Amino acid sequence: MHFALNRSNLTQMKQRLPLLILLLVLPAIFYAQGGFGLPPGFDLKQFQKNEEQAMWFIQYDSMITRVSTFDRGMTGKDFVCYQDKKGWKVVAGTIDSLGMSNTRYFQVDAKNVVTEMKKKGDTVLVASIARAIFNANIQHKKLNLAVSSSWKKYARVNADQTITVSMFCDQDAGGTIWYGPECAWWYTADGKNVVTTKIINTAPMMAGINANTINLSCPKEKMPTVGTMWLAYRMMQKYPHINVAYKTGTSTLNYNATDKTYSWQHAAN
Repeated sequence: MHFALNRSNLTQMKQRLPLLILLLVLPAIFYAQGGFGLPPGFDLKQFQKNEEQAMWFIQYDSMITRVSTFDRGMTGKDFVCYQDKKGWKVVAGTIDSLGMSNTRYFQVDAKNVVTEMKKKGDTVLVASIARAIFNANIQHKKLNLAVSSSWKKYARVNADQTITVSMFCDQDAGGTIWYGPECAWWYTADGKNVVTTKIINTAPMMAGINANTINLSCPKEKMPTVGTMWLAYRMMQKYPHINVAYKTGTSTLNYNATDKTYSWQHAAN
């Protein structure tokens, strides 16, 4: 059964933001609450959590892009990003087993203005995040998932001070869109020891592309995963219809370029 988006359908999730803000700022997300018409096993609250995480990754990338635009000398640098009360801190340098060396600190404020900091930020936190990324890179190599030359990597400090490092396939040099493996490691607050690991799908897949539509699949899951949602948001301007098929249904992200809105539509198998 198919469930269309309209005011009476409580599966609708939609937001309206200017295009630039949508891409560069984590938005306030508005949901119509409720579970009517959702595919079997679809957990709305978990969907919201997955979307928040995916959008946080989008914002993380946007901070690095802003700093790289501000200072063109960032080629080949490693990055650590974290948030505080004043906005985002972006640290460029070289990640190694001890933390991070040759660092430069930048701040991106609430208005997305970039400034280079005269004084270094939280060096202890940066070293811990960098160690977590370094150690996650080692764990990732052991999985032998080299489908592309590069992987997107994100590190986030959690409320309990553990550090989560997440990795997703990036496009290869030929422009092929890879997806499937979603790797996450939780590290102790110092970034040295793994607390737990979560690997979703170890079989890399090429995204199915048909004109302005992308088709993704996570057949063992009951809803779109964080990684498929992250990929959908990255690609929705170029491909305004992105289908994510899973065990009990399909969720479609539709992007309207005219009024700069997007919405999710869910259908049971």
